[in-house]
Amino acid sequence: MNKIIKTMFTVTVAGLLSSTAMAESKIGMMQHNQSDSFQQAMLKGAEEMSDRLGYKFIDASSNDDPVKELEIIRNFAKRGVDLLVLGSTTQAAGSAGVELAHSLGMKVITIDSIQADSKAEGQVGGDDVAAGYYAAKNLAESIGGKGKVAINKFPDPIPPSEDRVKGFYKAFSEYPGIKVIAEAGPGYDTIKAMNWTSAIIQANPDVKGFISIEDTSGLGIVRGIENAKMEGKIHSATVVESASIYKELQKGDVLTGVFAMHSYNYGALAVTLLDRLNHNRPVPFIVKTTGVLVTKSNVSKNLEYLNFD
Repeated sequence: MNKIIKTMFTVTVAGLLSSTAMAESKIGMMQHNQSDSFQQAMLKGAEEMSDRLGYKFIDASSNDDPVKELEIIRNFAKRGVDLLVLGSTTQAAGSAGVELAHSLGMKVITIDSIQADSKAEGQVGGDDVAAGYYAAKNLAESIGGKGKVAINKFPDPIPPSEDRVKGFYKAFSEYPGIKVIAEAGPGYDTIKAMNWTSAIIQANPDVKGFISIEDTSGLGIVRGIENAKMEGKIHSATVVESASIYKELQKGDVLTGVFAMHSYNYGALAVTLLDRLNHNRPVPFIVKTTGVLVTKSNVSKNLEYLNFD
């Protein structure tokens, strides 16, 4: 991890850290997938903070299977996990996971999906509505505040995706000349997003912009625009950073903005809160991390902040 960021993060959470971990405690992290850069960065943050605080760390992915999520939590309990970082496929699965974990004697911090009625001890995430809003504002300005645009989101109603889409619409509502012509869910699949983009362009040759809720599909959108030979004529923006998507931003001919979520801090903060719970200290119910809009002008600086790829 970049030394500057380590220092900044240490200052941010120094007041939350406990000196040592209880020897018998283990931290488990269940993620709905580990295939994209956002999830990988969260995992790395959790792993590194667990190591720093002296905990044994175990991780697993359900690959977006809500039933498997519960199996993983049960397996964690058998392996002695009593502190859980939970990142679920859906809101319903997350609620069931928290309930099961509590019945097995675990303390739980959920990650990436903040819910007002959550039964977890604490929640860590970003302001997804704001992330979507600023990404969409960037796209709107890049196309001159008018024209047809298309929205990519997750196929399932995962709260972060839905909140980012709310942010998209909030921003677009400020531009009467912008019309959303499609809202579909290729999800975090580059090929599906590329094919979806190509189909939208073919059906709407006057489309001006595309926006995505995350970087993997955002990369597919860029490829679809390139395949149509529409660089410079159609622009795109996305939420979530990665080295691959930043490289497209550096080119500047298709992608105009990326709202970086700094997801490494999600994992590190979740483990920090579990450490406090493990030492019978209070934790805030909701912790939101900050993000930043990255454009061609500041992309080189923000590449230094990546902790993955």
